[in-house]
Amino acid sequence: MKCNVFLTMQSGQPPEFTWNYDSNCQKFWRMVEGQKVEVWQEGDSYAVTPGFEKLAQEMFRMHEDMDEIEREIHTNDEVMRSAVELNQGLRITKNDVWETVVCFVCSINSNLPAIRRNVQSLMNNGHVLSPLQILETDLETTKLGFRKRYIRAAANAALDGKFEGIGAMKYEDAKKELMKIDGIGPKVADCVLLFGYGFTEAFPTDVWILRAMKKFYNVNNEKEIGEFARKRWGKRAGHAQQYLYCLARTQLK
Repeated sequence: MKCNVFLTMQSGQPPEFTWNYDSNCQKFWRMVEGQKVEVWQEGDSYAVTPGFEKLAQEMFRMHEDMDEIEREIHTNDEVMRSAVELNQGLRITKNDVWETVVCFVCSINSNLPAIRRNVQSLMNNGHVLSPLQILETDLETTKLGFRKRYIRAAANAALDGKFEGIGAMKYEDAKKELMKIDGIGPKVADCVLLFGYGFTEAFPTDVWILRAMKKFYNVNNEKEIGEFARKRWGKRAGHAQQYLYCLARTQLK
């Protein structure tokens, strides 16, 4: 199964914020249970530190046949065909739900370098601080700004079990439930559903997706974008979103 490691790990998904990149050896790494784990490109797929094969398989969702998914989303769609051809090997990642929540609460009104800096400030020994640790940490020393309130709200929600059971719900119900938590709006909810819980019909809409949908599909209403995407790509909407996101970042600057 093909996997473009660099493209996937640098495509605005949680690994861009929680993993580190060593340009000298062209490997991504993070600490897992006190051990340095590395992933890197090997041929048209990936290689990983021995003993952590399951971690990589799950993170890169290697059970998915990307050739089949690509065919499904670019049939009769020249824009998507181009996006797929330019981003071969791009994969959706599966991540810890709590880490995903922290990543995308940190993303509110922010940019990629700042998101990474803020997420890293909430990590210790390779892991995002637990909800309890978050509440015990002096966030005033961070550069989270107004997001401190939302990080604390998410931590309290986690301790109250608000993130449990979401994965068993229907997409629409799961999104509504997440949005009951202070600071989690439509975009953050969709990011958590897609990259944390694995709801592949979720279609996170940020500034890049707004530009892409307006230019390529003439959909200008933010509220209509998700419905348009699910009608067009169904359960593959989340995959289509990642291809469009990468296309927009290179062609719509």
